[in-house]
Amino acid sequence: MPFGLNSSTVQAFVTKSLLEKLKSWCLIHLSFAALTFAKDDANQIMKQIPLLQRLALGLALTWTTGETANAQTTNTITSPGFNQYSVNGVAGNPTINLIAGTTNSLVINTASLHPVVIQTAQNNLPANQYSGATPQSVNSGTIRVTIPLTGHPSVLYYLCNVHQFFGQINIIDPPQPPPRNTILSLSVGPANVVIKSTGTNTTWLFVPEFSSNLTTWAPVPSFSNSFASGTNTTTFNRLDPICGPNVYLRVNQKRP
Repeated sequence: MPFGLNSSTVQAFVTKSLLEKLKSWCLIHLSFAALTFAKDDANQIMKQIPLLQRLALGLALTWTTGETANAQTTNTITSPGFNQYSVNGVAGNPTINLIAGTTNSLVINTASLHPVVIQTAQNNLPANQYSGATPQSVNSGTIRVTIPLTGHPSVLYYLCNVHQFFGQINIIDPPQPPPRNTILSLSVGPANVVIKSTGTNTTWLFVPEFSSNLTTWAPVPSFSNSFASGTNTTTFNRLDPICGPNVYLRVNQKRP
């Protein structure tokens, strides 16, 4: 958005069809992955387009979940002594936590007498081998452990296929994403910028971010959030001193 505006507060309401129209002009870049819209009014769209044309708006309104980190893990299992495994350098058959809905790597580097199998019970019976782990009985190599999102066991075991000592693998449900939200308005004033949105509470932290190229994003240096009557208000100073007259904005939801 050209923050060099000298006009009074400018407010642009966002609707789905308006965004589609703007996108075709290459004036706006949108991520629809987590956007919802309250209304789709053709008359409102036509009213807003001339305003946005006059502003030559270069704005990206992006509502992200803040849960994009890759939950897949890699753990290294070794055998530092008799009847025990070490995981990532921690001895004593420590517990491993895996997230449901992921495929994980167990890098095995153990003595030949301590091959690792992934079991659903605390024994090495072939009937209890976990079908989502391949290959099995490995002392040098990588075991891929796939955990389905639903219908998975709550506990597995990494177990010595010869001596049957073991460690536990806990299967944890993935964290819930933030609620979908509606961006209601964006206001640019003489001193600050205000973004209003719905659907949040104190469970999530709203972090406004800016970019000059839609590739590299940085948090706005200083901002505030307030929540009242179902509306979140994010306020921060104009960014002219940092990035000049043009900038792209997005609001990222993160866990506190």
